[in-house]
Amino acid sequence: MANIFNINSDSIKDNNVQNDVDIQQIPGLNAAAAFNIVGSVASEENALAAIIQEEADKLSLLTGAALTFANFTDLAESITRTMKTVLLKNTVLEAKLTETLNYIENEPSFIISPVFVDNLIAILARIANEENALGNLIRALGNAVRLLAPALSLAQLQAVDQIVISLLRVITEKNLVLLSKLRRLVRFIVNNSDSFPTPTAAQVAATIAAINSLITSITVEENGLAVLIEGEAAKLNRAVALTTSAAGIPGLLAFNNTITSVIDIVVQKNMILEAKLEDILALLALGFTPAQLAVFAATLSNLQQSIANEEFSLAALIGTEALKINAIAGITPGNIGNLVAVNDSATTLLESITLKNMILQQKNLEVINFILSL
Repeated sequence: MANIFNINSDSIKDNNVQNDVDIQQIPGLNAAAAFNIVGSVASEENALAAIIQEEADKLSLLTGAALTFANFTDLAESITRTMKTVLLKNTVLEAKLTETLNYIENEPSFIISPVFVDNLIAILARIANEENALGNLIRALGNAVRLLAPALSLAQLQAVDQIVISLLRVITEKNLVLLSKLRRLVRFIVNNSDSFPTPTAAQVAATIAAINSLITSITVEENGLAVLIEGEAAKLNRAVALTTSAAGIPGLLAFNNTITSVIDIVVQKNMILEAKLEDILALLALGFTPAQLAVFAATLSNLQQSIANEEFSLAALIGTEALKINAIAGITPGNIGNLVAVNDSATTLLESITLKNMILQQKNLEVINFILSL
């Protein structure tokens, strides 16, 4: 990591003395305060991660006799409201971090201190914590839906999917904010790497741990999405089982469109995760040793397994879609309108799934290329 932190300790000491003089000569400039703002962002991010994890834990406890349509609806809607507030807070923190990093970059009198480096590393780790918590929340949502689906009516299945869509939209917006924050942080590190002081052993270890956590958080979110897709397959299977006559076909096709809307949001989230991986790989190009890069490669290999898990879940959803086509063909074998309609609904869903497959393929390719480059 010598290319990231390449100023020796003697020069740091000398420059800090000069920096104190410069700050006294320029009213209003306070490097320590600016650096501490970055530290405060890290602290607040950590608190938000804890709140999100608590929301995931509450949803995970909704099992057995407690798992009813009414209980799920009440709790999921409450979590969605909480997540909207968390999103607002994240947006404010993202603006604060961006403004502060811009300010620091535009003040040549500021000498990057070891404490500031600690704060930057902390934000990397805290973003990973939030992403992990989001992945756990998605997994809990998927598990609850999967367990609840066999007991629901078609109307209740529709209502559950609307709740899933609402919560996923908030989560995806939060992912966008976290991506923007990570992207600004990575850009700052890349652009100013020559000005970073020589790291301590503890800072090197913390940096490696933070980047590994970021990679792992993608794995956690991918696995969460896999469970959520399994929940969608379970709902579709239930909707097919409820459709026993021609009169129920329009409702089934409408529900199929709702599932497509869920997959569309999942695709958006996958695109964000793919962009996040690109930013992480940009950090890995900044002077790590072969041994350290091998550690990252091992973590990236785990990411490949999560991609496979999503593919398995998509296969289950496609298989259920085939059952739907077969069921409708059996109910109205001579009704061309129904047969065309069911094919159209299947095609629309498959288009969304194919786009998701393309993103997963790109992510897998990036991992393979990194591993092969070692």
